[in-house]
Amino acid sequence: MIDYIKGHIVEKGIDYVVIETLGIGFKIIVPRSTLSHLTNTSEIIKLYTYMHVKEDGFQLYGFLTTNEVEIFKKLIAVNGVGPKAAVSILSTISIEGFYDAIRNSDSKAIEKSPGIGKKTAQRIILELKDKLTFAHDVKLDDLSNDVVDALLSLGYTKQESIKALEGVDCSNLESALKEALKKLMK
Repeated sequence: MIDYIKGHIVEKGIDYVVIETLGIGFKIIVPRSTLSHLTNTSEIIKLYTYMHVKEDGFQLYGFLTTNEVEIFKKLIAVNGVGPKAAVSILSTISIEGFYDAIRNSDSKAIEKSPGIGKKTAQRIILELKDKLTFAHDVKLDDLSNDVVDALLSLGYTKQESIKALEGVDCSNLESALKEALKKLMK
């Protein structure tokens, strides 16, 4: 429905931001990891969104990357995990930490999230273990392979290169390489 929202931050709360675009203020629930990257309340930002529809209305959830949105969607597809619980998990554990927890069946890392118990953490691991693509399992198209090869020739590891391509549009070799290098040089 609403893929992303780009505009000025007009308000920041504990778990949300209000972004004004075209005279409309959108209240968007965000994980702490996203909130911590939004430092200035007058800056223009772009948040990728997910709109959760329920009987009494709808709520927008926002994330800095498309990868975070995809993880959020996978989390809310798990039985017993709603949007608030998914945001809690993404606020407590980094994306890399989340992948590691799933890969290593580390339910304790997920249990650190407020509102997530042992059974829910174990269910998340069980249901997502086969649904997540880990860096060493990634299937790359020809253009993405070219970018990875270029990064390898510059001395980066394959895992670093693949991770740098997360969320990067690889339809243009030169721009994809520039974007990946920007991420790697941070």
